[in-house]
Amino acid sequence: MKVIRDSIHKDIYLEDYELEVIDSSEIQRLRNIKQTGLTYLVYPSANHTRFEHSLGTMFISSKIAEKINADKKLARISALLHDIGHPPFSHTLEIFGYDHEYFGKRKIKKMDLVNFSSSEVIKTLNKKNLEGKIISGDVDADRMDYLLRDSYHTGTAYGMIDLPRILRGLTTFKSFNKVKIGVLKKGIQAIESLLVARHQMYSAVYMHPTVRIADTMMKRAVMKEILEKNLNVEDLSLMDDISLVSFLRMSENYLMEKIDRRDLYKNLITYGYSDLTPVERWIFANLDENQVLQLEEKFYNHFGCDVFLDICSIPKMEEHNVYIVSKEEIRRLDEVSPIARSLKMAEIQLWNIALYAPRENIKHLKENDDVKKKIHKILKEIDFEIKSKLVDILREYKSIIGKGKFLEIARERGISPKEFYEELHKLIFCGLIKERFNGRKYIYSLSNSINSHYL
Repeated sequence: MKVIRDSIHKDIYLEDYELEVIDSSEIQRLRNIKQTGLTYLVYPSANHTRFEHSLGTMFISSKIAEKINADKKLARISALLHDIGHPPFSHTLEIFGYDHEYFGKRKIKKMDLVNFSSSEVIKTLNKKNLEGKIISGDVDADRMDYLLRDSYHTGTAYGMIDLPRILRGLTTFKSFNKVKIGVLKKGIQAIESLLVARHQMYSAVYMHPTVRIADTMMKRAVMKEILEKNLNVEDLSLMDDISLVSFLRMSENYLMEKIDRRDLYKNLITYGYSDLTPVERWIFANLDENQVLQLEEKFYNHFGCDVFLDICSIPKMEEHNVYIVSKEEIRRLDEVSPIARSLKMAEIQLWNIALYAPRENIKHLKENDDVKKKIHKILKEIDFEIKSKLVDILREYKSIIGKGKFLEIARERGISPKEFYEELHKLIFCGLIKERFNGRKYIYSLSNSINSHYL
């Protein structure tokens, strides 16, 4: 066996067929894609890559597979390939519908994986088997590696989770004839520490205000080239950080020039979660990129300079869905852990929308009282209807007891399980649907704020 020395996991051993996959152009491209986008502009040592993370995810997937008796080889090779569809600067450039999972699977179909068919790996990455849930699930190898790795390379201590203890606490259980991954009751503290680590890393690193500004500038730089037909969205699946930066420099893109000089925009206004009504949160969470660009054009026409609108992604918070397994019962982590419940609210409160303007214009804009009024007026004029089949169902039923019952009704209305869970999460996050736990089941009802706004 070959061995690779890793900064986090030390010796990672590889079979010959795994080394062949690693030496493919698809994996080697990841050597030049930064794991955390433009975070290095704030944390200078954050130059680690998707390549290292893929190896680390493979290593942890192997350990989990051993613990729960899953197919170790399938988990390893799938984990190794799980990020090959990423664009340059990772999640920063998932723009205009770019989906790294889609492009990753498209690449896998063309690869020769020796011991596995592409369909086996794609099935795994689609989470259609136990091995898929090891890589990406409620408590998974992907998340555990990036917390440890990002913490180490940014020089922060927030993401230092107790990996051996988490692994010892993992188990499996059956639910509706499906095998799922859970955590033994004795492992609650280790999972709580993972939640704390994730929250602190998001607060201090991933959502650092300067990082978000730099990411937004890079997004707009690339979007400009795509809109001017100098670049196709699909090109991003073949480029790495080096080739993209070179392209932007050759194009004399003014935003790339500013990023090169670290002449970053400054924060003009931030609207926190509590500053917005549930309906306003829903509106901003559902704006597409073309609508955001239209708003930014209005800002430019009013103020004569760039004013970029940055809307946080809604946090998925999959860890809160972890099931705690004991001899007596199986319950969701949120139901048994006060720490998990409080962290959920803290995570929600991190969400915000922000507006950025060039450094040279920021003082004038901030000192002009009319600017905030004009921005507020433009944002209030967004023409948007709240359209949701789940809201329609709750308007009819008033309240529904049990998530399973809610899903059953939704499926009768033609809503797929994936659509149901995604939309329900977003509606609860925005505060349009209330979710209460009565000790046995979750109860769903509409919030009072929606009745006067729903169309």
